[in-house]
Amino acid sequence: MIIAVCILLVVAGGALALWADRARRVQQEADAATGGVGARAIPIMLANGCAGCHTITGVPGAVGHVGPRLDASLSDRIYVGGVLANNPENMIRWIRSARDVNPHTAMPSTGITEQQARDIAAYLYALR
Repeated sequence: MIIAVCILLVVAGGALALWADRARRVQQEADAATGGVGARAIPIMLANGCAGCHTITGVPGAVGHVGPRLDASLSDRIYVGGVLANNPENMIRWIRSARDVNPHTAMPSTGITEQQARDIAAYLYALR
C-alpha cells in the first residue's frame, strides 16, 4: 500500500512538473510573439480597470460582464474587437486605442504605453 501511494505521488509530481514546463513554454512563446512580458500584465490590468469590464483568467476580481471573457478561447478567436484579425499587433493596437479602430465600441481607448499593451497581450495569448 505504501509503495502504491509513493508511486502515485511520483506520477502526480511528474505530471505537475510537465504542466508547469508547458505553461512556462507557452508564456515564453507569447512573450516572444508580442514583445511583451506577461508576468508584468496583472498589475497593469488592475490599474487600468480591465477587471471591471472583463472576466480574465488569473486576474483577482476580474469578473466583469461588459466586455468578452478574456480566457483560453482568446487565442482561438478570429477577430479582436469584432473587426481586426486576431494577431499580436492588432491585439496591441486594440488594447491601446480601441476607439480609433471602432468609435462605437464600449471598450475605451486606454492610452497605456505600447509596452504595457504588449505585456497585456503576452499574458492574454498565454492563456490556454
